[in-house]
Amino acid sequence: MLSSHLISKLPTYLVRLQLTYQNAGERRLSEIILHCHYATIEDAAYDNWNGGMYGHDVVLFLPVETLSFVGLDELEEVRKRLLADLNTLGDGIDNEWFNALRLDLNDDNDPEYQRAVPFSKKLPVNPDAVEFWKPGLARVFVSHRDLYKKEARELGEALEEYGMSCFIAHDTIAPLAEWRDEIMKGLETMEAMIVFMTDDFQDSLWCQQEVGYALGKSTPIVPLKLGSKDPPGFISHLQAMRGSMDNPYAAAKGLFPLIGKALGRQERLNEVLITAFCESPSYSDTKERFNRMEASVKSLTDAQLQQIVAAFAGNGQLNGAGHLTSKYERLRYFLENATRRKFTVSRGVISEQKSAAAFADDDADVPF
Repeated sequence: MLSSHLISKLPTYLVRLQLTYQNAGERRLSEIILHCHYATIEDAAYDNWNGGMYGHDVVLFLPVETLSFVGLDELEEVRKRLLADLNTLGDGIDNEWFNALRLDLNDDNDPEYQRAVPFSKKLPVNPDAVEFWKPGLARVFVSHRDLYKKEARELGEALEEYGMSCFIAHDTIAPLAEWRDEIMKGLETMEAMIVFMTDDFQDSLWCQQEVGYALGKSTPIVPLKLGSKDPPGFISHLQAMRGSMDNPYAAAKGLFPLIGKALGRQERLNEVLITAFCESPSYSDTKERFNRMEASVKSLTDAQLQQIVAAFAGNGQLNGAGHLTSKYERLRYFLENATRRKFTVSRGVISEQKSAAAFADDDADVPF
């Protein structure tokens, strides 16, 4: 698989479990997580059920003082408890699961231990509280050399039509904001990274550190090859998309399915496409964004339906778009196919057609 969304969530899960165990008075489990270094083995198991299921192994390395809390006769019970709790937290992520968990002793000579990450009790940054990310859009960090910040900005503007909010250093950062802190917020809260693979990319220590950070937290990386060189070092195995900044909208069109796949969950991609549609700034954008949403979104939750209804009422670029409300009634058919309910769409109002049983309780057709 391209990259594991479940593994990228592991640091958050460990923080949550440590606090849960601590608050419940389960000192031994709390101490195990608090003092561990953790490593993962991606795709350690595979099951072809439901289109393919990927299982990942977790190794918790512990100092001898902490590991001694667990007797040999208790090891299996503790291991199973930790594994079950991790899978409870990860239950909402499609096509992935934690396959196994192992407790091991710290060993400086062990290659797995050498790449293990120390647990930090620092709570992850809440992306909703980071002002440079646009609400509801996918959070994409664009790593690039300073010489290409104009091209990066243009690509970011093009990707926004596809529901992507792009962090581009020096453009995204507000004046007087501490730029290092802002870059760290971007790195901590990004969902995917685009790398501007120019020939001078690897000469930048900052760019190398940004890629290293993404690798360390298992963030999906999509290289955009703009020069003659292939991705270097630890991302050399990734297939780079060849692009040109002469046409950022063409590059955005090619990157969209790759980033969509990198998000790892269909429901997250649905959120991105729906939000982009609801915020359409023009009739032509409405047509393009609706077509992308219609092609990918096969079902709507009640919250998503209400989001579309509210946007249609308040955004003139939606309710005035003939592509949605012409004789072909594209918006109505989309809503009905995605909800298995009946609607009317007229004059900026989407109303549900109630059944005969519903009319017995309420004679009016009530908009959302």
